[in-house]
Amino acid sequence: MTALSVAVGDVLTPFSRTPTRMTMFLFGVAYWTSHRLHYDVEAARAEGFDDVVVTSNLLSAYNVELLSRWTGDPQCVVELEERNVSPAVAGDPLTMTGRVLSLGDHHGGRAARCALAIVKDDGTTVVEGSALVLLP
Repeated sequence: MTALSVAVGDVLTPFSRTPTRMTMFLFGVAYWTSHRLHYDVEAARAEGFDDVVVTSNLLSAYNVELLSRWTGDPQCVVELEERNVSPAVAGDPLTMTGRVLSLGDHHGGRAARCALAIVKDDGTTVVEGSALVLLP
């Protein structure tokens, strides 16, 4: 793997996903998500949501995908801290973004601390976070 040229302030290439009801159902099966508002639209509506709610585990997976795409290594994430600040529901287009905050050493290897955000098309932030990733 070739070394990645990285500087503080670099922006990670964003990407988008629009989770569907089927996405939520299948993800829920794989992760044993038992709360009905993640797969039952009527239960979600009874709780005040427009559709099934995107589980935080799927949002975390999207952030890991962002970091893995950037580094080229699916095992690059050393630390991941996130805060869900607004719900997302099936059908909401989501964009994952990141920016390099700092560079340093981690157990003898190069590492970057990155700020992360997942944002809806209307500008609403769904997730804020940061990650420490190993660099190739």
